Amino acid sequence: MRYESDVISKRIRRNQKIKKILNIILYIILIPAILFSLFLMFGELGDSKENPSFFNISLYSVVSESMSPRIKVNDIVVVKKGYSNDEFREGNIITFKKDNGEIITHRIEKIVLSDLQNSYITKGDNNETVDEEVVRYEDIIGKVIYVMPNLGNMFALFKNKYFFASCMIILILLTIYDLRVKKRKLERKKIREKYEKKSNFYF
Repeated sequence: MRYESDVISKRIRRNQKIKKILNIILYIILIPAILFSLFLMFGELGDSKENPSFFNISLYSVVSESMSPRIKVNDIVVVKKGYSNDEFREGNIITFKKDNGEIITHRIEKIVLSDLQNSYITKGDNNETVDEEVVRYEDIIGKVIYVMPNLGNMFALFKNKYFFASCMIILILLTIYDLRVKKRKLERKKIREKYEKKSNFYF
C-alpha cells in the first residue's frame, strides 16, 4: 500500500511539473505575440501605409514578383532606416514610398544628381525596364538588410485583430487558471498547517 501511495504521489508531482512547463511555454509564446501584434496594429491606426519601426527597423511583406528570384512573394524584408543620402550605392535594395503612397522594394540601378542632391533610378530585378518615377531621398524608407523567406502569412496573421483577441482570451483564461491553482494550493497549505498544529497540541 505504501508503495502504491508513493507511485501515485510521484505521478501527481510529475503531471504537475509537466503542466507548469506547458504553462510557461504558453506564456513565452503568447506575451511576445500579443505585444508584437499590438505594435503592428497601432502602427496602422494612422493614414500612412508605412509600418512602425523598432530601433529603426521595419518589416514589410512582399506582394509582387518584381524582385524575384532574390525576393519573392510572401517574403518579409527587414528594412533599416536612418541612412544619410550619400550612404546609398548602386546595387543597394531599398524600400521607398511612391507619390501615390504605394510602398515599393527595388534595387538602385543608377544614382543621379537632382536639385543638388542624390536621387535614385530604381528597377525590380524581375522587370525589364527601370521604374518611371525617380526616387528622391525623402521618399526612401530605408535599406533592405535581410530577407525572411515565406513569412508573409505569419506577418499578416500578427496584424489581424481576431488573432490578437484570441491570444488575449487564451492569456486571460491561462492567468485565471494559474490563480485558481495557486489559491487551492494556498488553501490546502493552510489546512495542512492547521492540522499539524492540532496534532502537535495533542502529542
